Amino acid sequence: MHPILFKIGSLPVNTYGLALAISFVLGLWLAARRGEAAGVQKNDVYDLGIRLMIAAIVGSRLFYVITHVSEFQGHWLDVIAIWKGLYGLSMLGGVFLAVAVGFYTVWRKKLPVWELSDAVIPSFALGIFVTRIGCFFNGCCFGSETSCSLGVTFPDLAMPYSGTGILPGTHIHPTQLYSSLAGLFIIVVLLCADRRKHFPGFIFAFFTGLYGVTRFGIEEFRYFDHEPNLLFGFSSIAGRSGITDNQFISLIMLFSSILLGIWLYLRYRRISSASF
Repeated sequence: MHPILFKIGSLPVNTYGLALAISFVLGLWLAARRGEAAGVQKNDVYDLGIRLMIAAIVGSRLFYVITHVSEFQGHWLDVIAIWKGLYGLSMLGGVFLAVAVGFYTVWRKKLPVWELSDAVIPSFALGIFVTRIGCFFNGCCFGSETSCSLGVTFPDLAMPYSGTGILPGTHIHPTQLYSSLAGLFIIVVLLCADRRKHFPGFIFAFFTGLYGVTRFGIEEFRYFDHEPNLLFGFSSIAGRSGITDNQFISLIMLFSSILLGIWLYLRYRRISSASF
């Protein structure tokens, strides 16, 4: 665990912050290359990328705060301190706000919505792959106790043990690395699928479904405290009743991707037929 990777003089370089910066640069590069193939100028992609980055950070923090309100009662200024809180950020909130801001920006600039969505969305998967490695070094987004061979231990005063009820030295699931591998899997599948002819919006809908499925599964191994913020029950180290709010949202993403895919396919067929 290395939350601070190194120092430049007295200035600490946070591992998660560095991973976030790397994922942004790589994601923007990938989106720009794919955007050009879709007929979109690089400047428009760069402008969109900056908006998406800001929206992702703001959305991740807002969703965390909304679902952990009790942590901020009496000291509301901590809301803007994204490094404070047991987890600090919730990626699902960032995905939703970034998608909303992205669609609004594309619509306002009158860019090809679904073609550009297909071009940009693999960068999200790339971001998941890189930033979740940063989460592992930071110690956040950790898993529940396990006796399987994949279990890892963190230093005694690390975030997984401090204030969570998990005893120091306990083996826990490295869910950060599970998430990182899921991001790598998604981007490989998307890029392979993009080699075949498909209707506009297919890659975006495919990402939504893949992310929903993988996130739902990984949540089964995540540690959750007893915050009364879960929509369908509480989570604990010993077990879980119901599903978490993230799993509920993941299911919505999965079913939405199916409906969106069907609608986009029928729309593509209708437009193709009308052009003959």
